[in-house]
Amino acid sequence: MQKVYDRRGEKGAALVISILIATLLLAVAGTVILTTSMSAVTSIDATAEIQAYYGAETGLEAALNVIRGHVQPNGIAGTTRMSFLNAVKRTTSNHASDTAAVARLSAWLNYDQNVWRVRPSGANYSYSVVVMDPDDPTGALRNADAAYRPTRLQVQSTGYGPKGSVKRMEMVVQKVSFDFEPDAMLLARSSDDGLLASMSFDIGTSAAKLYSGHDNAAVKPNLPTFGVTSLGDLAVANLAITKGSTVDEVKTHQVDIADLPSWLQTADAAREFLNYMQIVARSMGRYYTSLSGMAGSTSSPAYTFVNGDVTLDGGAGLLIVTGDLILNGNAVFNGTILVLGDGQVIRDGGGNGTILGSIYVARFARSWPSSENGDPHPFLAPVVNIGGGGTANFKYDSNWVQTSKDVLGDIVRDVREY
Repeated sequence: MQKVYDRRGEKGAALVISILIATLLLAVAGTVILTTSMSAVTSIDATAEIQAYYGAETGLEAALNVIRGHVQPNGIAGTTRMSFLNAVKRTTSNHASDTAAVARLSAWLNYDQNVWRVRPSGANYSYSVVVMDPDDPTGALRNADAAYRPTRLQVQSTGYGPKGSVKRMEMVVQKVSFDFEPDAMLLARSSDDGLLASMSFDIGTSAAKLYSGHDNAAVKPNLPTFGVTSLGDLAVANLAITKGSTVDEVKTHQVDIADLPSWLQTADAAREFLNYMQIVARSMGRYYTSLSGMAGSTSSPAYTFVNGDVTLDGGAGLLIVTGDLILNGNAVFNGTILVLGDGQVIRDGGGNGTILGSIYVARFARSWPSSENGDPHPFLAPVVNIGGGGTANFKYDSNWVQTSKDVLGDIVRDVREY
């Protein structure tokens, strides 16, 4: 007889299982819905954060444009010129109607005076900036000394995006350090062994070549025409000026090492100076490994660093050459030329070339094999050979020397979000 099992105790099990499965599916669906909604909110918030970041970044760029002198003021005297000092003084940084206790360039940027923020046209963000002197945060130094001038600025920018998003960034803007006041129209830094290693110095034999330390701008005292730093090279220069070229008094002068710019007093200092100026040139997009042609122009003087040889047609501003400098016969250059490294200046070809400003020449090794580490690498004897036909005018000009310093402008040293 077949045995019959009693399953009455299992009644309702399918319903319980169905409820459990439905609950599990409901939980999964709820999780998916919650995750999707959170992702959408996160995406919206991230977009707002990005907009605020763009605002802070735009504020830094706008402030830098003002600091570099590319913006005219409003709400203060129109003759006011931007400078580091005027950027941190509230009376020259802020609009006359701005009562803020901090300098924020409201006379130079297009602030909405209802909220004191700048909203670029078409943008979904706004910003405000604050400018400070990190070396004189309270203004005590500039209040106590009328001659005090900041050497760097700290700029803080706050960006405001949608949904109350805020981002803050800051940068330090610093003037390029260029210690230079010429001691002669053309100075050749003698070798450290000046008594034995004399420079090569040929300024031509034609009276049509004029060399002068008299200030062409008639602003500053006249300088010696040619300067050297050793007795041996002084004798070489004194012989060269007897060959026929026209040289204004004072014709030659021995410059004391201590009177040179700090970066020309030792070869190690000169190497450090070149490294620094090369970094500056890279930051300004003015670094080259060779150059043939113009280095700036009289209408747009520029800083040019050439880590190699230069064949110069002309230009204006500050030119640093680590290789040989070859002047074309018709080269016209206004400003300062530093030939540091290979230390060789050659004028080639006929023409009517003119140099207004100052030229410094120094020869030294910038690098060497590792086997020579620890060996002295001093200044060596420079070479100046200004030949070629035609006329040539080499004149000191204080205005163009100043212009050559001005083209270095300001560089951004540090940027961070805080």
